[in-house]
Amino acid sequence: MKVLYIANKNEKGGAYYSLMEMVLTLKDEYGVEPVILTQGENKLTKFCRANGIETYAVGHDPFMLYKGSTLPRKAVKFLLRPYYGIRRNKRLRSSLEKVSRHIDFSTVDLIHTNVNRDDIGQELSLKYGIPHVWHIREFSDTDYDCAYLRKKPFVYMNNINGCFIAISQAVKKAWIKKGIRPEKIKVIYNGIDTDKFKSSDNKSFSQDLHFIFTGTICPTKGQVQVIKAVSELSDDIKEHIYVDFYGSGVKGYIDTLKSLIEKNGLEDRLRFCGYSDSIQDILPGYDGAFVCSDAEAFGRVTVEHMYCSLAVIASDSGANPELIDDGRDGFLYSAGNIDSLRDTIVRVYNERNKLADITKLAREKAGKCFSRRVNADNVYKLYKEVIDEYGKKEN
Repeated sequence: MKVLYIANKNEKGGAYYSLMEMVLTLKDEYGVEPVILTQGENKLTKFCRANGIETYAVGHDPFMLYKGSTLPRKAVKFLLRPYYGIRRNKRLRSSLEKVSRHIDFSTVDLIHTNVNRDDIGQELSLKYGIPHVWHIREFSDTDYDCAYLRKKPFVYMNNINGCFIAISQAVKKAWIKKGIRPEKIKVIYNGIDTDKFKSSDNKSFSQDLHFIFTGTICPTKGQVQVIKAVSELSDDIKEHIYVDFYGSGVKGYIDTLKSLIEKNGLEDRLRFCGYSDSIQDILPGYDGAFVCSDAEAFGRVTVEHMYCSLAVIASDSGANPELIDDGRDGFLYSAGNIDSLRDTIVRVYNERNKLADITKLAREKAGKCFSRRVNADNVYKLYKEVIDEYGKKEN
């Protein structure tokens, strides 16, 4: 089975890592012959060459535009939206020409687009009559606040010669509400490479609890909620809580958060550690983790934290309730509610004697339900179904 994958531009998000692990597992364990189209020469290109995967940089642009993280950025992008649309269309035409020079589509059995923002896979599918699987890995509005550079985008997407993969039930419901046909969406949870992460069934917890918060530093991820919640803890608990933030973001926003930390006298407890591409080596050194996004589409980091035997405190929005059973293998708080988050931190602190059992169950669930092998098996089964239904028929 030869599959053409459309990779997204962002190399730091969960979608990028999910693609790498999914493709490598399908190649090595299911015999899939992958070809990957990248936006440019990047980290994924190096990954492909290191693993003997055919790859081409074709310069495609998404048809969904991130509006920006601050009001000035949003205003500029709003004014420039016509320009972005014209530029995108020009790059799409150029990308399609490049692809046609590199690939013999008579040999391609399936096209798999890695994120909902890219439409070159849909264009190729419709042009060559090849079945298409299109991954929906985000909400697009409540998490990334995207605008559409296509008219009637959902009519266009519903014309798919195949089906969509939603990475959670929450994502599926959101896109059905937008206008995607329900029968076109299948839910397949993301998987993580459990071989990369260290975990322990015998984790011990002391009076001091060290938490990690990974992800882009931006308003929708909720770092500010943690800072405010910790600042409201009673002194006898506050002195035992430490938080390290890992991730990149707009410097101005990070400076605002640092000022808030200083204002509350938390400089010795809350730190910004920058972006790390080896987070798997860092996680085992922590006791717990925060996932405070307004709308987490799946929560790849949530599963990684669970597998590393961390006590996860997550908002009850998005897909988090699908991953965590509150009080059994993690903890949920009312999304956006500082008091609820503060009270949950207190609950975790007061139940330190139960954390070993809770984190053991979390690790077992992550390994059983959200590994890359479980993900790849479900994806491969879907490939065969889509090819059987939408593939070229012999006369």
